[in-house]
Parts: sequence; C-alpha cells; structure tokens
Amino acid sequence: WHPAKDQLRGTAKYGKKGGPHSSHAWSIPFAGSKFDEFLFATGDGKKWLIAKKASVLGWYSNGQREILKSSTSAKPYKARWYRRHRNREDPWISITDHGPAVKSGDIVYGENNAGNAHASKILPMHMGANVYIRQKVVKVPDMRKIDGGGWRLVRHVPEGLNWHPAKDQLRGTAKYGKKGGPHSSHAWSIPFAGSKFDEFLFATG
Repeated sequence: WHPAKDQLRGTAKYGKKGGPHSSHAWSIPFAGSKFDEFLFATGDGKKWLIAKKASVLGWYSNGQREILKSSTSAKPYKARWYRRHRNREDPWISITDHGPAVKSGDIVYGENNAGNAHASKILPMHMGANVYIRQKVVKVPDMRKIDGGGWRLVRHVPEGLNWHPAKDQLRGTAKYGKKGGPHSSHAWSIPFAGSKFDEFLFATG
C-alpha cells in the first residue's frame, strides 16, 4: 500500500508528483488545504468511496464510519474501519467492513507499504489506488430572483451560534460590518430605513 505514515493527516511528501496511473508511488502535502471530503478510488475507477473528512479522521478500532456513497451504493451507509494510534498501516479504509473487505478485495486505502491480502486482492488487478480531496460546493439559488425578483440584500449573518448584531428591530437604521454578499464570513448590515419597499424576504444562506 501507500508508503505514507501520516495517517491521512496530509503531511507526507514523497515521489515525483504524477497522475492516477503513474508507475511509482507519490504524495503531495494537503494538510493546509481546505477540504471536507475524501474520495478513495482504484486506478481503474471500478472501486471507490466518498467519505467526510470527519469520518476518516479521529481514532477508532473496528469502528463504524459513515460512507456518503460508493461504487456499490448511491446512499450513505456505514462500514467498520481502523485508525489506531500506534498502527502505522492505519487507517484502513474499505467499501465494506474491514474483515470481509480484505478477502473480497474491497480495501481502498492503507499505509506503511502494508502488503499481504490487504493489497494483493485489489492493487494488482485495479491499477493501484488514489486519494482525492475536495471542498464540496453546494449550489444555492439566487434569492434575489425568487417570486418575481427585485430583492435587495441589506443584512447578513454568517453560519454560527449567534443571530444578527442589529438592535434596530428591523427599522433599517443599523449599519455595521463591511458590505458583502449572502455568503460572507462576517455579519454586516446597511441602512434601508429610507428605501421604498413593501415586502421583506427572510432566507437562509
């Protein structure tokens, strides 16, 4: 399996960066990258699974971890994996529970050059294996166009545990933060008390 020993922290760097069908093992650091999903796939693309970063990381031994979808299921389900402190071959990521996966060739990730059936049942006949990461982009509608459009964004609060800083009881006099958009990382508001309007639209980001 992979020569890496970083337990998927993304700190390992080895080999010359290549592609999904390179004849040598390689890895680039990704610890500083913003991402929330992993994709583990064989080189031929016949066996794969997608899992949240939070499902892959953490410590577990034969623990049930959520798989968002895989080459065998379009719906979320769980499988038993391993990611133990002192085991350099971990994590073991598989399409099905670890034990059966070793025999059926459904292991899709391992480290420390681990071999035996964990590798021989899948890597030689599926063109090796790869790891991909991504920050999933959620497509959201342009709320300015809802119900005929004409809407103007005047106040925003980002995701978190607190509502708007405003204290004007929606009179439209509050002004704070740098004006941004519907997905800004900070709260902001512009005055709208003097604007001509007769409807409000309240919407999540």
